[in-house]
Amino acid sequence: MITLKKLQWSNCFSYGADNELDLTESIVTQLVGTNGTGKSSIPLILEEVLFNKNSKGIKKADIPNREVNNGYDISLSFDVVDDEYQIDVVRRGNIKVKFYKNGEDISSHTATNTYKTLEEIIGIDHKTFSQIVYQNTNASLQFLTATDTNRKRFLIDLLQLNKYVEYFEVFKDLARSSGSEATRLQGKIDTIVKWLSDNKMDDTSLLSKIDLPFQSEENEKTLRSYMREYENISETNKKIIKNNFTKEQLDEIDLNAYKQQLEEYSKSIDTTSLNKEITLSKYQMNEHRSSLKEYGTLKGECPTCHQDIDEEFVQQQIEHHTAKIAQYGDAVEKLTVEKQEADRVNKIRVIANRKVEEWEDLFRDIDNTLPIDILDEQKLKSNIVELKRKIKEERDSLQDVIKQNEMVERHNTRMSIIEEQQDDFENQLQSLTEELTTVEEKLGHIEVLKKAFSTNGLLAYKIENLVKDLEELTNEYLAELSDGRFSLEFVVLNDKLNVEIDDNGKPVDILALSAGELARVNTSTLLAIRKLMSSISKSQINALFLDEVTNVLDELGKEKLVEILLREENLNTYIVSHGWTHPLLSKIEVVKEDKVSHLDG
Repeated sequence: MITLKKLQWSNCFSYGADNELDLTESIVTQLVGTNGTGKSSIPLILEEVLFNKNSKGIKKADIPNREVNNGYDISLSFDVVDDEYQIDVVRRGNIKVKFYKNGEDISSHTATNTYKTLEEIIGIDHKTFSQIVYQNTNASLQFLTATDTNRKRFLIDLLQLNKYVEYFEVFKDLARSSGSEATRLQGKIDTIVKWLSDNKMDDTSLLSKIDLPFQSEENEKTLRSYMREYENISETNKKIIKNNFTKEQLDEIDLNAYKQQLEEYSKSIDTTSLNKEITLSKYQMNEHRSSLKEYGTLKGECPTCHQDIDEEFVQQQIEHHTAKIAQYGDAVEKLTVEKQEADRVNKIRVIANRKVEEWEDLFRDIDNTLPIDILDEQKLKSNIVELKRKIKEERDSLQDVIKQNEMVERHNTRMSIIEEQQDDFENQLQSLTEELTTVEEKLGHIEVLKKAFSTNGLLAYKIENLVKDLEELTNEYLAELSDGRFSLEFVVLNDKLNVEIDDNGKPVDILALSAGELARVNTSTLLAIRKLMSSISKSQINALFLDEVTNVLDELGKEKLVEILLREENLNTYIVSHGWTHPLLSKIEVVKEDKVSHLDG
């Protein structure tokens, strides 16, 4: 249990010097004041003194009161179980932090390390603290609308199950390293087994090499000469064929026709403005369609203000938007015809330009020095084929001897290696096999532990049990705040944590709730989380700030909220409002005089 006791501050945000707030004085206290007085700044001051940061991301240079601008001081006393603590922060350019336990200074040499010690003592991080201590209508409890991952992250922090996540990462790393080691050992074993298998030979006798036959190079010289001549003729024929084909392509292009088209359509048409006009008209038409749809569904009583709907006004709006839809529809049709014609002209110009450029490129590629008829290469080709046959016979004969000698060399090398290394490899194989068995047994144990600490293991089990308790507590509060209208269910499905809202037996998306309905659901969930923390965590905190929540509640909702808060144990709630008061509640007014705020009451 964390009990925040006394908060003292000077020159923070809009406040002046020597402000003090007893956080244990009353069960429920109203913080009343006009806009800009600094009512909502008090939770931020708490965040600054406890975590050296705030949830709004306000920079340190912007925290001091601009009218004073002499740095700021914050001091907070609090109890954790049976120990008394106090933290003092003084910022005059640099920060000075003093942290006391039962009157003894336990500050570290640096502010960073001091805050690290503080967070370890209170057992809660800044994000979780801000979510369970502060709620308003603009930045309400994010737990319900968060993603599945962030919702689980919140519960992990709430349950202080980070050790499970840390253990999982440790075992995951161990499994990865053990798996890599097993793969490495298996690779060595496979290599040795393959080597022993490939080099196992029944005949271990050494063989003799064969002498290489004489090889004449005369035929190869002649062949190279023929080949050069043949390649020249072949290249020339390729050029002739290509040149003739280019001329045919040139003849197929009607240059005069395309030049005439370019003269007829001398300029391209810019369609940008037409596209913009079409887009704007479509947008306007869709806007009127949306408005028409909205007015078409209005009947009877307004769902927001619950007043009777003026049917004559609705009909006038329907006729107005219907006329506008037709007007913009005609505009779109006309502009579309203009754009189609512009596109047609532009397309003709593009094609004509491309064809003229194609004709010019082809004309430049024509080589008028080349003959039209291809050269005779058949006789030379026949001589080459015959000479290649002879050379192949010589090479085949030579290759047969080379291959035989290579086989002899490989055979003799293998025999030497087998004699020298077979015993060593067999010993290595036995040692590696024993080592692999040990690593695989270790990996099996690690995989069991990794699965146990994964999100689908013990962590999922604890979260699943937690959400059932949280659901029950939330619905107790929600039934009272909504007169039994709303209920909430947490559904754990396929490793996902979903939130389902029921409104008098009908499912409703949480994002479809009104501000008042959402305030009831969020407040119920927040109170349930806080009560659940008291039974499972040392990080229960006595302070709760509800900022402008009452603004979106009707009178009955406000009364129900006050009744619930007055019954809460170990909780000191501060209801922040512009002026709403309740006779049963204590009241502190935030007053601003000469641009400097202070507490009154």
